[in-house]
Amino acid sequence: MKNIKIIATVFIMCGVFASCKDDFLKQKPVGSYGESALSNASGVQQLLIGAYAQLNGDLQGQWSSFGTTTPGGGMANIMGGEAHKGSTLTDQPWMNYFERYEIPTASDGALRAWRFLYDAVDRTNSVLKILPNVTDMTDAQKTQVEAEARFLRAHYYFWLKRWFKNIPWIDETATDVRVPNVDESGNYVNIWPQIQADFDFARKNLPPTQKDLGRPNSWAASAYYAKVLIYRGNEGEKSDAYTEALSVINDIIADGVNNKGEKYALSKNYYDNFDVTKENNSETVFAVQHSVNDGTNNNSNGNVELQAAAGKNSASPGMGRGSGFYSPTQWFVDHFRVNADGLPYLDMYATNPNSVKNDDLLKSSDPFTIDTAPVDPRLDWSVGRRGIPFLDYGVNPGADWVYTPVESGPYVMKKIWIKKSEDAAYAYPGRPQNALNAYIIRYADVLLWAAELEARIGDLNKARGYVNQIRDRMASNSTSPTNWVKKDDGTDAANYKISLYPAGSPAFASRENALDAILYERSLELGMEGHRFYDVIRFGKDVEEFNAYLKFESNARTFLKGAVYTRIPDMLLPIPQVAIDNSLKDSKNTLEPNPGY
Repeated sequence: MKNIKIIATVFIMCGVFASCKDDFLKQKPVGSYGESALSNASGVQQLLIGAYAQLNGDLQGQWSSFGTTTPGGGMANIMGGEAHKGSTLTDQPWMNYFERYEIPTASDGALRAWRFLYDAVDRTNSVLKILPNVTDMTDAQKTQVEAEARFLRAHYYFWLKRWFKNIPWIDETATDVRVPNVDESGNYVNIWPQIQADFDFARKNLPPTQKDLGRPNSWAASAYYAKVLIYRGNEGEKSDAYTEALSVINDIIADGVNNKGEKYALSKNYYDNFDVTKENNSETVFAVQHSVNDGTNNNSNGNVELQAAAGKNSASPGMGRGSGFYSPTQWFVDHFRVNADGLPYLDMYATNPNSVKNDDLLKSSDPFTIDTAPVDPRLDWSVGRRGIPFLDYGVNPGADWVYTPVESGPYVMKKIWIKKSEDAAYAYPGRPQNALNAYIIRYADVLLWAAELEARIGDLNKARGYVNQIRDRMASNSTSPTNWVKKDDGTDAANYKISLYPAGSPAFASRENALDAILYERSLELGMEGHRFYDVIRFGKDVEEFNAYLKFESNARTFLKGAVYTRIPDMLLPIPQVAIDNSLKDSKNTLEPNPGY
């Protein structure tokens, strides 16, 4: 099991509440402790662990922020076109508006994200507010606590910034949280500099390794710092952002190590990154650590994004304990089609209009033969489809595993599930949560940032080289059953084909072509990991791609008919009306709504 990590909720319950017995809820909550009681080394650590607890995206296995917060793959996958909501149209109906890009200012989902993430920020601010008053810690110890707290604060603000953009900065010095999101001239404020400054402090003051694997090290902070710079460059508000980001990433590639001191590298097998027994490997830059069967109430340290994603029956992944949310789309599956040379169709359907064959609306008892056309082998680690072995659950039977085929389509998500044989050790009995960690940044992401930056300001051949490095893991390791999915007899489960982009490839003949290829590769490598929605927007392809997705998917999923994506307002969530109403100060709201809402 996982014995070297931050088990955040365990610590906050056992440390702050002083007990892990059933009566802990009768004791004082954190907020009732005075500052003097917490102004010591023990109190600061309790507060810091409380801030780490929010990384899980929830507390005590509840739905308070499900799918919209860190690690946050759910809604980002849906809005990025990689997944349908799944389940039924009447289950968590607020999600339907996310899928159709019709989110109202009264959206329950937007409010969940806003409330949860600002609560997480407040927890980090509590650490930073009390820290100067602590007398039983050395200056070096206090600096490390400050660095961890500021890393976490920057992380939570990064999520707020991506979802809402025009948000106020509230730090430990604030005496009133009704901080405006516009300046005196009525322009929206920009908090990217504050987020960057927090990550900068963290990268300069965190150690290169950490005993607790869930804590960030200096290299993880540097990677996040570079990510912020990339976003600032994408938005055109910092002229030297790309140059500095590339310099930082080059250092990470050359010398970066994970918390164990292992040099960053792609793991040998693609599935190693989603194998609960091989976590915190050389590809892990920063991940949310999960644990189960550890004595906590409601199994609240487990991966709660699985709360409702499990399949239809007890034989399916998740043992039928959920409601079939987050089902992969045909649009996403079709990204994995390859031509005779093993390269993707970057134009999607223009060259090849044929989708990957599916069993949509067929019963499991109906005959079906899997597609013989070639596909990228990463497809069958990302998506569960009929006729393909699914870890050790057996061959996917199709509809019998799909909760609601009409709403969901024929596929189930795959990266989030542990093996059936691991259920007793790594899953909570009777519930879908398991102990699988959730990536915030993995090294493949860093390499693709390097490719992107080289395409934008550097060498197109270097950009091609970084993309090929990602692809080569699959291309040069076809015999491993944890790299290419195999049948029981050891043969390939489908017609897999993948190759490297050759010198002179049209895909890297221009910066525009190269960026298109890199964005596409991000979907193949990082699909269903919560990146696609933000990636497409920052590459400037959102209007084109999301409307093409809606047009395509609405042919089979009629609940999408009539939906249209418009950059303003749909690239952002609405600032919740409740938050705007509660920002009233001196007879004026300090929060202004986002454009278009």
